[in-house]
Amino acid sequence: MKALRARPAWAQRAPLLVMILVLLLTAAVSLVLSAFVREQQNNRFDREVEVYTEALKTRIDEYERLLLTSRAAWLTHPDMLDEQVFARFIEGIELTQRSPGVQAIGYGPWLPGGQPDAALLSRLRQRVRPDFQIRRGESPQAASVPIAVIAPPTAVNLGAIGFDLYSEANRRAALDAARQKGVVQATGQLTLVQRGADGQPLRGFLMMLPVASAGQPPSGFIYMAVRADQFVQGLMPAEARQPYVQVRLGNTDLYGTRPAEDMSFQQSRQFDLAGQRWQLEFSADSRFGQDFAATVPLITLLSGMLIAGLAFLVVQAQVGARQRAEGLNVSLGQARLLQEQARAEFEAIFQSMQDAAAFTDEAGRIRLVNRALADQFGIEPGELIGQPLSVLHEDLHLAGHTSFQAITTPYRRTDGSVFSGEAQRSEVVDPEGRRLGLLEVVRDVSERVQAERAVQGAQRRYRGLLDAIPHIVRVSDPAGQVTFVNAQHQLLLGTGDLLACMSPQDRQGYLQLCEKATAEQGSGQMELQLTLADGRQHWFVLDFAPLRAEQGQVVEWVTSLTDIHDQLVAERLAQRNEERSRGVLEGLPQIVWLTDPQGEAVYFNRRWQEYVGKERAAQGFVDLIHPDDRPAYRQRWQSAIRAARPFEAEHRILGESGRYRTFVTRGLPVMDAAGQVIEWVGTCTDVDDSVYAENAARLLADVSQQLTLRGDVLSRDREGQYRAALGKLTARFVDSAALWSAWPMEVVANSFTHPAWNEPHMRTLVLQAMERVAHSAEPLILTTHPLLHSVHATGALVYPLLGQNGALFGMLGLAYRHALTERDQELAHELAGRFAAALENDALQRRVIGAQQDLQALNQSLEERVERRTQELENANRELEAFSYSVSHDLRTPLRHIVGFGDLLGKEAAREAGPAGLSPKAQRYLGIITESATRMSQLIDDLLEFSRMGRQELRSVPVDLEALVGASWLALEPDRQGRQIEFVLRPLPTIQGDPTMLELVFTNLLSNAVKYTRTRELAHIEVSAALQGGQVTVSIRDNGVGFDPRYVDKLFGVFQRLHRADEFEGIGIGLANVRRIVGRHGGQVAATGELGVGATFSVTLPLQEPQ
Repeated sequence: MKALRARPAWAQRAPLLVMILVLLLTAAVSLVLSAFVREQQNNRFDREVEVYTEALKTRIDEYERLLLTSRAAWLTHPDMLDEQVFARFIEGIELTQRSPGVQAIGYGPWLPGGQPDAALLSRLRQRVRPDFQIRRGESPQAASVPIAVIAPPTAVNLGAIGFDLYSEANRRAALDAARQKGVVQATGQLTLVQRGADGQPLRGFLMMLPVASAGQPPSGFIYMAVRADQFVQGLMPAEARQPYVQVRLGNTDLYGTRPAEDMSFQQSRQFDLAGQRWQLEFSADSRFGQDFAATVPLITLLSGMLIAGLAFLVVQAQVGARQRAEGLNVSLGQARLLQEQARAEFEAIFQSMQDAAAFTDEAGRIRLVNRALADQFGIEPGELIGQPLSVLHEDLHLAGHTSFQAITTPYRRTDGSVFSGEAQRSEVVDPEGRRLGLLEVVRDVSERVQAERAVQGAQRRYRGLLDAIPHIVRVSDPAGQVTFVNAQHQLLLGTGDLLACMSPQDRQGYLQLCEKATAEQGSGQMELQLTLADGRQHWFVLDFAPLRAEQGQVVEWVTSLTDIHDQLVAERLAQRNEERSRGVLEGLPQIVWLTDPQGEAVYFNRRWQEYVGKERAAQGFVDLIHPDDRPAYRQRWQSAIRAARPFEAEHRILGESGRYRTFVTRGLPVMDAAGQVIEWVGTCTDVDDSVYAENAARLLADVSQQLTLRGDVLSRDREGQYRAALGKLTARFVDSAALWSAWPMEVVANSFTHPAWNEPHMRTLVLQAMERVAHSAEPLILTTHPLLHSVHATGALVYPLLGQNGALFGMLGLAYRHALTERDQELAHELAGRFAAALENDALQRRVIGAQQDLQALNQSLEERVERRTQELENANRELEAFSYSVSHDLRTPLRHIVGFGDLLGKEAAREAGPAGLSPKAQRYLGIITESATRMSQLIDDLLEFSRMGRQELRSVPVDLEALVGASWLALEPDRQGRQIEFVLRPLPTIQGDPTMLELVFTNLLSNAVKYTRTRELAHIEVSAALQGGQVTVSIRDNGVGFDPRYVDKLFGVFQRLHRADEFEGIGIGLANVRRIVGRHGGQVAATGELGVGATFSVTLPLQEPQ
């Protein structure tokens, strides 16, 4: 057949040419877009460089303005050398908020001679710190600029106090330049005196500014310490990772490093600020400033490549379709030739087959048999032509089947013998699917069938054995098909699938186990839970193992399941019991521990780590016991281990906070059946608070006993007693103690454990603390003062010692090595009360001794003074009696004459004046004379009565107050005429007293109540009594005009009245008499009232006569 004619070369290359043309156009467009994007990146990089440079310049300018502000404040306020004043100034300008990167601002005086004069040194030690010293650097000079004050006053910054800035070359050069120019001068990059939080030195630079008045040399320098790592923070947005910036100060790198790889964008900036050359190097890689537009060239290129590929495929498909159409004609001719060749090949192959084969027509009659079939059945090939296939079979049931696969069936030869053959029948069809006939192939398998029968016998014996074992057994072929299950499988699981009895989790694990074992040709094991046929769930151990042939290949897989349900339930019950016990141990508030028989710890509950901390928890238990308690603990613990007896000890354990707390540790041995120790179990109970309280109570008792040791007079060794009392404090509770007197302020006694307390700077600190407490009378707590560390103290308490009246007697100072706690302050407060009482008692005893001495001096002249006073009293009594007689006789006679002749004068004047009588004015004058004389006579009578009450003998008889008050009320009947008065008399008791005098008391009080209720239409007067102890208080309450409570102290004075005589008559003697009589009875009087509402007068009298 003729071959196809070759097509032109250009037709073959057309798809490739189209693709190349599209790719070239795409590349050109992508290059144009990429150039545009590159230009945008360049512009953005330039803007970032300018913004960063200007921000850096602005920050340096802000630093300069901050230094200028500080210098102005320094020149304005002379107290800036005071550390606290300077710190408040720095806090006021919000240094840390407004000036990022600034570590500190400080001041150093300019000392041309290298050392401050005595006045400056004294001022520095007074205002900065008592131990101020100059610390030189690497190259000391004749002059010096020591740091005097620094802020903020953090621990890191305060460590720079005293450092000589002039002793380091870089700093010295900047100081000289600033002093010469008078402007801000920056140093080069250097290492700051301060250190970071990790203890590493800090890199940075300093900015100096001289402090000087106009025309004067500088007195010092204000300087600013700037950290390099924080200097440039905030100049660029936090999210911006590019451009990379390298800052150089002078000739050294200050911040940043140059990237190792080549950068696509680079720029450099230089400028001079603060006396230094600044150089900024900017760089960025190709990703800088990229946005969505940067991906446009790539997207364009990818799109063009996609279009080129599609064009290539379309053109190529068109060319290929044409080529396939032309090739079909050639293929058809070749197919006919191949068919003829295939027929010949089939005939050859059919005849050369070793197995017997027969081919039929469409009706099932034999058309062709091969030589192997003729030999196998012992017949000639032609004898079977035209006969059905059933003539070959013993089993006639196969006659109606058009196809079957590999079945073993009996065949009979022509000589009558029967053999087993493996037959396979299939239809033969043409390409259009029409059936051409049947092909049956027969292979003699008599030997294999006999071998299989022998194997089946062995399998029956093998499976009988598997049915007898108590385990579930399942056998499957390499394809996974189950070939055998034993009787135990059917009994427990039934005939169901093993997978159906598993939970979803176990099913997944089982499938993974089988997959892994099959891949590795090995075995596997797992635990799972199966649901039995009766619904129960049991745990089994599943073993999956292969059975191999002699050549080593896997022929079967055996799955066996062993029931471990009862064993697993028991183990899990034991595990739950152990977890429950462990949970109880973890929840206990005590530390619980377990050790082996030799005493080595094997377990601690979580309380152990909570107390000692995670780092110390790994250390040994004994290593964390206080060194003083450790030897005794070890001895007792070893003794308990050797004797296998319970253990108990009290000791102190170091906690996470660095403090020791007291614990009681108890341990018990756990014995086995043979009496041997298998482990120790114990607890550690925190008893620190109770031990502390017990020791504190014992300490208070001992201190109180020590302070109360004294004789009849003030002990001469009182200082020793105070020292002994302080010694009891320093024995365990405090590190050092001191007792000061208040006025004068001096040390009474002390108990110091560190010699540094006697250093001058420590004495100054203690004196300042005592003065502060003496003036404020409030406790002082020191926890952060740096000088405390020099005496190994972490805190101190100073308590004022106040007496019962609030007077200050002294101060008690206590220093502690551990951090102060609330219970330490409570104990210190109690101790302060003891020492305050002791000092107050000493002061009182000194006063008592002085009073005793004065009393002895007074006793010497007591008898003479008593005799002299007795004589004087006798003379005064005689004079008083003479005065009373004179008043009674000599003064009354003129008054009678005035009254009598006044009446005669009125009558005589009326007779001479005739019927008209005296004029009203004359009558008023005459009435005033008569009334005044009458009042004078009454006044004299009252004075005589008042005098007689003080001298009259007091009788003591039972007095029924209720009857006495009733009689007094009846006696006032004339005064009550025409009045509406509601009088209430409550039950009153019987007392011991003088009835005459007491009647006068209640008559005066009731008379006043009647008189001062005159303005009321309905007056109310009530008399009641209240018993309290051995006294009775009788109250007379009225609703009269009352009185102003501010003048209650004037009511019971002689001639003292709160109302005018024209309103209410009286001369002010009655209440004075009441107070004198009640006082002679051993009682008291009181009054309460409200103006316009009423008044209440109370008389308190003893029920029995006072002894």
